[in-house]
Amino acid sequence: MFKVTPNQKQIDKYFTEVNNLKIVPNNWEQFVNLCTIRSGGNMVKFNPYYYQKLISKLMDKYNNIVVVKSRQLGITQVCISKFLHRASLNTAYSAMCFLRNSEDASAVSRRARQMLVGLNEYVVPDSDNVGYLKLKALGELYFKNSSKEGSRSYDSVLDFLFDEVAFSQNMQHIVSASSPSAALSGKLTTKLFISTPSAKNGYFWDLLNADNNCDIEQMCVDVSEGKLYKDIPGLYWFVDKKGTVKLIIHFLAHPIYKQQSNYLEYRLEQDATDEETVQREYNLRFIDSSVSVFESSLVRKNAIGANENYDETAQYYAGLDTATTGNDWTVLPILKYQNNRLSLVHLYRQRKQTADYHLYHIGSLIKQFHIKNIAVEITGGVGQLYLESLSKEFRHINIEAIRTTGDSKPLMISNLQLALEREQFIYPSNSPIIDELLSFRRQGRKLEAATGKHDDVIMGCAFGVTISPLFKERKRGIFGGIQL
Repeated sequence: MFKVTPNQKQIDKYFTEVNNLKIVPNNWEQFVNLCTIRSGGNMVKFNPYYYQKLISKLMDKYNNIVVVKSRQLGITQVCISKFLHRASLNTAYSAMCFLRNSEDASAVSRRARQMLVGLNEYVVPDSDNVGYLKLKALGELYFKNSSKEGSRSYDSVLDFLFDEVAFSQNMQHIVSASSPSAALSGKLTTKLFISTPSAKNGYFWDLLNADNNCDIEQMCVDVSEGKLYKDIPGLYWFVDKKGTVKLIIHFLAHPIYKQQSNYLEYRLEQDATDEETVQREYNLRFIDSSVSVFESSLVRKNAIGANENYDETAQYYAGLDTATTGNDWTVLPILKYQNNRLSLVHLYRQRKQTADYHLYHIGSLIKQFHIKNIAVEITGGVGQLYLESLSKEFRHINIEAIRTTGDSKPLMISNLQLALEREQFIYPSNSPIIDELLSFRRQGRKLEAATGKHDDVIMGCAFGVTISPLFKERKRGIFGGIQL
């Protein structure tokens, strides 16, 4: 646009150039066929693949789309082409593209301008700023570094692209800060969250797993192995309970890559990287980091339990992990012991309540399940109140104090891990312990929840497992001041 106040001659010239342009096709496929892209060392017309056409159709129908995909499938490029098309049809259009870093933002901005080369008879770029692409008398696209910037100061943004979400530690903040920019756009807004897999924790993992009735990780494996697909192998999508599209795209959906039987080996050699990285970036594997304590396969394998009522033929054990009125949870997992196996059959889990509130409900559960033995964590002093109160009220029950130390915590976690490996500890498939197990980390010599996560249920279960008949021989050093 004009950098200074123009005179009438400049205004007439500006709009004369626009009026002489051809009419932009309303159909995206016709539009994108005019775009120029780099492919195989050559500049060619953009002829989209089936899965790229599907993304365009989904963007026309749904407001929120979460994409987990293999690398080098041109997903970002097709989203940008869709934004360019919308910008070419709407003078008030504005889109925000958040890339992983400044280099990615610059690269994608250049690719957008490259696509316009084939459209020089239809639209004309009107800016030379690498972070801002304005089409003359038409819409605009912004290219941002997601590690630093948001869109709080922008108005009426219609579309958002959040790229490589799993690899930006600042992404959740960026998304939240950008929401006001779309407030006036309402249902016209499209938000795309795109990434290759990473660890089984963090914002993208939570986003991908939210509001599903399925195991998304297993679904990715099935798609990668050609067992699950829609229309073509390597491609599957569904709409979750909140109306968000979950789209899985594997390299099998690419008509060229799928013909190469040893494609993963080729990538291993071509990228000069390790097997884990190749499996994650190309084969849709959410690889557990070396700091993860519990393997996802074990976590999934033991999620076969159910919430149950009291069974008089079984014994019941519990572990109490207490908290103050802050954000931590007070939890009491109730473990049913039968046939040499423990089952998490009930979970008391509350926070921001008084000690009297917790003690009342805990006492009711002790009576309901006729609990035989309870371990109460007293490290830090908060649990001492619970220990004394419960010991006075339930004199017939064995209530034991546990101290969580640098020596005792690894032993208790080891007990829990061993129980999972032996398939001696099961829990419901919707239990909060699953998320906690997947995000539990080894940070140096410490065992703790990942940043922003909790481990209260894990510890409560670990206490209960430790005092159960499963590990009578492994209790030394755990109980506070009690001679075993």
